[in-house]
Amino acid sequence: MHKILTPAQMREAEQASVRLGKGLDELMDNSGERLARRIASVSRRLMKRSAVILAGSGNNGGDGFKAAAYLEQQGILPVVVLCCGAPATELSRAAFEGMPEKTAVLDINDERVGGIISCAGIIADCVFGTGFHGELSEKLGRLFSRINELSAFRIACDIPSGVNSLNGQVSAGAFRADETVTFHRKKTGMFFSPAKEYCGKIITADIGIPDGWDDGLTPEISSVTAFEAAELLPGRSDNSHKGTYGRCMLLCGSGKYPGAAVISSMSAMRSGVGLVELCTPESAVLPAVTRTPEITFTALNTDGEGFVSADSLPVILESLSKADSAVIGCGLGKTEDTERIVCEIVRNARCPLIIDADGINCLSGHIDVLKEKQTEIILTPHIGELARLCGAEIAEVLTDVIGYAGRIAERYGAVVHAKNVQTVTVCGGRCFITDFGCSALAKGGSGDMLAGLIGSLCAQGTSAADACILADYIMGRSAKLLCETNSPRGVLAEDIISCFPKMLWQAERGVIV
Repeated sequence: MHKILTPAQMREAEQASVRLGKGLDELMDNSGERLARRIASVSRRLMKRSAVILAGSGNNGGDGFKAAAYLEQQGILPVVVLCCGAPATELSRAAFEGMPEKTAVLDINDERVGGIISCAGIIADCVFGTGFHGELSEKLGRLFSRINELSAFRIACDIPSGVNSLNGQVSAGAFRADETVTFHRKKTGMFFSPAKEYCGKIITADIGIPDGWDDGLTPEISSVTAFEAAELLPGRSDNSHKGTYGRCMLLCGSGKYPGAAVISSMSAMRSGVGLVELCTPESAVLPAVTRTPEITFTALNTDGEGFVSADSLPVILESLSKADSAVIGCGLGKTEDTERIVCEIVRNARCPLIIDADGINCLSGHIDVLKEKQTEIILTPHIGELARLCGAEIAEVLTDVIGYAGRIAERYGAVVHAKNVQTVTVCGGRCFITDFGCSALAKGGSGDMLAGLIGSLCAQGTSAADACILADYIMGRSAKLLCETNSPRGVLAEDIISCFPKMLWQAERGVIV
């Protein structure tokens, strides 16, 4: 897995580098040289000799000034455009003064700038870098928008200007790169939409930060590839039986939401678990048994509105005591009785417990009950549910999903699997970012499918964090496989579940996409 950094962690890396004997001036020199090398490579490949470097007043601009000096040594004389006035940091001023005298330097307000940019073969963005947040000025937004429409090859230095390197949020008019040369490690924002569409191809350049600087760094953040996810598949043997692969109990469904019980239990059954017991209201039993007769059922008493009543607790806890994993919440509804049931399950469970959807909603007003848990708990909130758990607004959570998920994980000793277009799994000081899906998953039932998958994998002995990662991969790859011959518009959760066997067959044989 590839380690990645938040902007704050990258600043820690730079400061640690200084303590270990590698100064910031040397790092900037290396950054400029790596950027220049990439610009020169593109110049040769595309036979584009004219280059413009857009420079800010900070250290990202300093990288651009260093690149200009190295390009001169290779026979390329770029035009440097000062986009934010004169260099404003000690390092950027030194880099500016180190450029060859013959390097053309223009202010952004110079009337010649528009024509020069229009004729450039390569445009390098060295304006803001990883420190950017908020919104671009109107002037820079117009400039970048115009550049984005040109045929020039666009290279970003560290991260495109206008992109937030922590959370992937993008300002109007952000620079859209064909290629981004980022330094030392990729940054978290690059993995989140919409930023990932603005980065283009990402090249990670070594700038000489010494090894060992990150000992004890938390959270340790990694991106997960399809190959790495597929390696997490639990083994299977011909010398086995249904008990070998575990029993998964699901407390899902209600009179109002019987489909959630159907989808979550189908998903669990189709992903390798030996036995699935669905505890659900009697009204949901017939739809589920009709679709997946291999599942066993425990019919539960309900209140007057079709939601599970608290007098079913003894039966539920009895089933829970026999399970190797348990999934609760999909379509359960939020009532006083279901809140009580969820809290009692948290207190009594001895097997890995996956809490999803209404299970999280029931928990949000009683979250401290997690301190009474006796087993590993996986919370699978979408962003809205994560916001409720944190007592925050959705917009606020989106500014730092890793941070918000991490605080819940640390406070309660849980695994938090925060679902979005890109998903974040946080536990024990580690964070994993996965991105395996497609738009076929952007519809009802996907969360129920994922919860069943995670429960199935945990019952088979997969660790909690690995089960979250692997479930993302199975579901996402199955959706993509189905969409090779079907429009994502018409694909339903049950279609994706029906594709699990084919997808798993491929993964078991090393056909990884």
